Amino acid sequence: MNLLRLQYREIPRAGAGILFALLLSLGLTVRLHAQQPGTAIVFYTQPRVNPQLWPDLLQSLREDLAAGEGASPNGFVLDRNPAILLGNNDAAVGIHSTQLIVVRLLGRCDVLPQSDRPSLKGPLGWVPLVSGAIQPLISVDCNRIAQVLRPISAGLNSYERRHEMAQAIAHVVIHEWIHIATQSSAHGRNGITKQFLSVDELTAEPTNGKLAIAIHE
Repeated sequence: MNLLRLQYREIPRAGAGILFALLLSLGLTVRLHAQQPGTAIVFYTQPRVNPQLWPDLLQSLREDLAAGEGASPNGFVLDRNPAILLGNNDAAVGIHSTQLIVVRLLGRCDVLPQSDRPSLKGPLGWVPLVSGAIQPLISVDCNRIAQVLRPISAGLNSYERRHEMAQAIAHVVIHEWIHIATQSSAHGRNGITKQFLSVDELTAEPTNGKLAIAIHE
């Protein structure tokens, strides 16, 4: 089975102003040490994203964090109970936090509409690197994830496909969040911190506090 890459992207110094203008426009105070209490994760989606995805994504992310999936190779653990908000909703306006992670969901976050499109290449998610510092902005390519999940989606009903997508997005977000919180591009040898994840690993449910990693020959 092909392995799926997650990475971070270098952004020129000139792009830093645009990035921070986006973050500050949310009215939130930004710091990089996401391991401290008071973490807020704000999701921004495109209009075509099915609103039914949101509850499932919220649940998947919370269950993964509660199970301890947000652990880095050096023993660092993410906030297990962050505030998780949908930025497109008025409920996100005026929220203040000392730690902020912004997540952009790019494209359609469903599976079937992507089935007839040519295969895409590139990472599933990335974070910007500005002047050596990893910034608290996660981009998730939903179109890319949808095409990756397409081979295992046959025969699934709409809820099951939506759940697979939510679980995959949650894993990408946690993977990239660890890069932000640790300010390190390093990857682990096991679990969600690996640079390459199989499709089975990408959609695995948390089991006994550890990612249920499939073993391949």
